[in-house]
Amino acid sequence: MRIKKGEKGDISLITAITFAIFITALIALVINFPIEQSFFTRRSQARDQVLYATQVGIKTVLTTARYYLKDQLTRRKLTDIDENFLSSLLSKNNTNFINTINYIYTNTSQVDPNTVYSILDYSFSLANYTAITRGGTTDEVSYTYVYTITCLGQKVNFNPTITLQVTVTGKIEGVLRKENFARFALFTDRHLMSDGSRVWFTDRTKFYGPVHTNGQFAFAYTPQFFDEVSSVATTAYFYNGGNPRQLAADSNPPRDIPYFAKGFTRGAPAINLPTVAYTQLYAALSYFPNDNFPTYSPTYSVIRNYLGLPPGNTAPPNGIYTITIANGGGIYIQGDASIEFGKDSLGRSVYTITQGSSTYVFTVDVENNKTYVKIGNQIIEINKAPNGVIYVNGNVTSIKGMVQKDQRITVVAKSNITITNHLTYEDDPRNNPDAVNVLGLLAETGNIIIDPKDSSGNVLGDPNIHAVLMAPNGVVQVANYSTRPPAGDVHLLGGIISKNYGAFGTFSTDRNGNPIPTSGYGRDFWYDYRMRSGYAPPYFPTTGRTIQEGNPQTQRWISIDSWREIWK
Repeated sequence: MRIKKGEKGDISLITAITFAIFITALIALVINFPIEQSFFTRRSQARDQVLYATQVGIKTVLTTARYYLKDQLTRRKLTDIDENFLSSLLSKNNTNFINTINYIYTNTSQVDPNTVYSILDYSFSLANYTAITRGGTTDEVSYTYVYTITCLGQKVNFNPTITLQVTVTGKIEGVLRKENFARFALFTDRHLMSDGSRVWFTDRTKFYGPVHTNGQFAFAYTPQFFDEVSSVATTAYFYNGGNPRQLAADSNPPRDIPYFAKGFTRGAPAINLPTVAYTQLYAALSYFPNDNFPTYSPTYSVIRNYLGLPPGNTAPPNGIYTITIANGGGIYIQGDASIEFGKDSLGRSVYTITQGSSTYVFTVDVENNKTYVKIGNQIIEINKAPNGVIYVNGNVTSIKGMVQKDQRITVVAKSNITITNHLTYEDDPRNNPDAVNVLGLLAETGNIIIDPKDSSGNVLGDPNIHAVLMAPNGVVQVANYSTRPPAGDVHLLGGIISKNYGAFGTFSTDRNGNPIPTSGYGRDFWYDYRMRSGYAPPYFPTTGRTIQEGNPQTQRWISIDSWREIWK
């Protein structure tokens, strides 16, 4: 067939017009196809709902396991949480755990009227258990469970039915620690002075660790708290420019605005202080396997027996006893004494303990597990190092010096302890978080008194104290705080735990309401962050509670390693 001239252009025009009509019709068809478009939208929404339902199922198992662990572990002492117990806790043989999951499932499986989930299978296996022992007792337990969970989500009113099966694997990790009172930067049973008068946190107040009271706090101006703060009371006092007011609030703007970096919890549970220190007394007297100390205070007869004295019911003669080191214990002192810490030319730790005209110089050779005691011109060699507890059945009239880098020490006085100069660590944990040296001072029935003076007997400005200070039946307080001249701040690295709150100084206000120091010291408290991870002076009192934390690196309890979906 021959195409005449001009016909080719006509055909191209016809083709173009035909294609345009087709495209226009197709667009109209797509635009005017609402039923099918709605189907795709509804199916996408249904898939989202099914995925959500499946996630609810997986969360049901994981959160139940996590909180079941939390509930069960806090009911036991840390020493009773062994590998066998943890292995059985999330086992399918544990009917309490299984029933808990079933109960939660029954109340959550119907996500909405037409979307449900089913738990097809789950398993938890203890993959790691580690117990850390300090001072002869378990101080920390870490654990890791690996889990596999399979859940099925369904959209039952959709045709065809939409189903999703998800299998997820991962870990539950945790760390358990005995809560030690050393964990607190500040702890008071009553936030009052011994005479019942109120003590204020002021502009001179800074805390870098946890702060708690079983009573009620009082704030003036802008004290600063860089860690968690809690009180049993649901209200707090605010200075309000000299006209105090009590509020169920965290601040009293514009005059009193404390800074809480990690919040202020009012209405927190009470934590009871210990009333006696017989555990520390037994630890000083002798070694007890697994630290299984008697649960009662020893009589004088028992104490005399450990000291190698003739039987009797009277107090031992005043003296500094060294037989206790040979017994596997620490150092026992009957009567008042002063203590100074230091080190010798070989870098070994030295304790100089003086009672009356007697001075005992203890040189502790940690590396060779030996102790040398110099008494006058005599030197006694003991083939053991002390366990770190120094118990004074009386007053520590003076304590000062430098705690050598290898030493962990708790000094306990039956009555008062007086800090008379700088008391520091050789290895500062602010510069070395792995520092070993640590010091705890515990005044069992009395007070810890801060009365630092220089070699001339004058008030020492800006004293440094590196220790955890505890007076469970008294206060930690500056001597003559209201009459001694202002002398800077007490720079404390550690914490204070006491029955009542002790005053450090006084202040007045200028015409603009700003605080002006009038006597004593301000507070510059630095938290020893080793205490948060369970580190503490040896045999320092514990709260009786178990602390639970997640993975130390990530701070997460639960991690997901894999997630596999099968859609049908």
